[in-house]
Amino acid sequence: MSKPSHNMTEGSVARHLLRYTIPAILGDLFQVTYNTVDSVIVGKYAGAGALAAVGVAAPLMSIAMFFIIGMGIGASVLMSEFYGAGDARSLRREFATTLALGAAFSAAIGLGLFALSGPLLRLVRTPEAILPDTARYLRIVALGMIVTSLYNILAAASRSIGDTLTPLICLVAGSLANVGLDLLFVARFHWGVAGAAWATVISQALASLLCAALLRRNEPILFTGQSDFAVDRSLLQKTLRFSAPSALQQAGVYIGKLLVQSAVNPLGVSAIAAFNAVNRIDDYALIPERDIAGGETVLLAQNHGACKPERMRRGFFVAMAMETIYGLIVSAAVFALAGPLMRLFVDPSETEVVRLGTRYLRLMGFFYFMPGITNGLQGYMRAMGKLNLTMYVTYSQMFTRAVFTFLLIGRMGLDAVPVACAAGWVLMMVWEIGLMVKWRGSARMG
Repeated sequence: MSKPSHNMTEGSVARHLLRYTIPAILGDLFQVTYNTVDSVIVGKYAGAGALAAVGVAAPLMSIAMFFIIGMGIGASVLMSEFYGAGDARSLRREFATTLALGAAFSAAIGLGLFALSGPLLRLVRTPEAILPDTARYLRIVALGMIVTSLYNILAAASRSIGDTLTPLICLVAGSLANVGLDLLFVARFHWGVAGAAWATVISQALASLLCAALLRRNEPILFTGQSDFAVDRSLLQKTLRFSAPSALQQAGVYIGKLLVQSAVNPLGVSAIAAFNAVNRIDDYALIPERDIAGGETVLLAQNHGACKPERMRRGFFVAMAMETIYGLIVSAAVFALAGPLMRLFVDPSETEVVRLGTRYLRLMGFFYFMPGITNGLQGYMRAMGKLNLTMYVTYSQMFTRAVFTFLLIGRMGLDAVPVACAAGWVLMMVWEIGLMVKWRGSARMG
């Protein structure tokens, strides 16, 4: 039933992981770069006020987005298992059930953001000068939440069967459309933040339509058999059990980042600017570690469905080796290139910002290998359906990071953040390794 290139239950484990991971990394790197270009267009053609409005709305939209992405991650584990087991009927039913669940959740979240945009923006202390523009942007993007959800679920379904090329194609097409529409709506028509919001919604709709068309053509297993393409109540309950922890985990990661940001803000403009710059560098550095873990989850889940425990063990150890090697390389690279990296994102004349960011990155250079290890361990846990545990561990890590940041920032300044990150990652590693030893001792691994 499955194409050899996508069926991870046969062939070279390392080759499958690389084939999955490389397009995923390219897509995520493109997304981060596109977000930067999008901000440049809004700031240049609509002004600093519009850029600030979009920046204030972004965290609220990101929490909603990460919730939807997390739901797709949870559901994709089930789809990978059905694909690996050769159960096409259950795969199609899970796909249809996830689409229905995503539509319901995104509609509820979108309506909630639309109705509560004013109170939410006041809750996060949005300046009155940009409040109307920020609310306008948030409401328009909230109305398009369903198409955003549709794209993410289609992409999750594609990845669940080992196809990361289709989401990459759709992401690039959607992002290029967004840039083009930004130039049309914001630069030419002067619609301001409303133009940027409509560009986002329309480009997401185009990406969704393209993804559906490509999947229908290239992966007919997801669509053939109309009687199978239906919402299944028993699968709905199971999907909720898998999706809810993953969705809460993804949203919790961003909430944790907001808490750390709130601790950094009192340090002043230079520290805030440095922190925003190093966060962008963090995004680039950590993307491959997350995507290797994503490939590991799909490979292990497919082989779990196919009842191949020995191949699961081999996949786990290959993924952990890839995570560790990449983590050590990026740690050394960021430590050695901290200054030049900061000057890529910040004008060199901003000497204090460059100094603070360089110190931050050199400290973080000692720790970047840690999230690679924790991501690899969580990849295994997700594949085995232990999504509640991944949520608990992640929340404990974010809580530890926030607490250490608030405790140390008065004495250490911005340097407190990488130290706090390391404390959270150490907690995660100890907890996760302890669980793996326990499972291995009870012969539960694989």
